[in-house]
This record gives sequence, structure tokens and C-alpha cells, in this order.
Amino acid sequence: MRNPWVVGGVIAAICVALAIYYAIPGVYHVLTFSGPPTAPALKHVILFAALAVIALVGARFAANSRPSGR
Repeated sequence: MRNPWVVGGVIAAICVALAIYYAIPGVYHVLTFSGPPTAPALKHVILFAALAVIALVGARFAANSRPSGR
């Protein structure tokens, strides 16, 4: 099994990248159905930022739940 910090870090990095993508104005945002698709989607930014934090917290708990090598 992979290190939980690596998996959580990769998921968090993807979520942060998506949050930045949805924060940039003037870019066509694919999953924006309400309002103009080139306007920043604040709800998406908050959602992906929260998912990044949850991924890191989950990785922290998963790292502590593994049995030690002793």
C-alpha cells in the first residue's frame, strides 16, 4: 500500500489546482451551469479548497491508523 501522505497529497494538489482554475476569470469553466461560464465560480473554489483540506486530514488519520513496523 502506498504512503497515505503521498495519496492524500496528490488528491489535495489536484483539488487545489481545480480551485485555482475555477478562481481565474475569463477562462471557460466546464462545470459551471449557473451564470456566465467565464466568470469565477466562488462555490467551486470553496468546494475544491475544502476537499483539499479533507484529503490532507484524511491522510493524517490514515497514516496514524497503520500499525507500526515493530
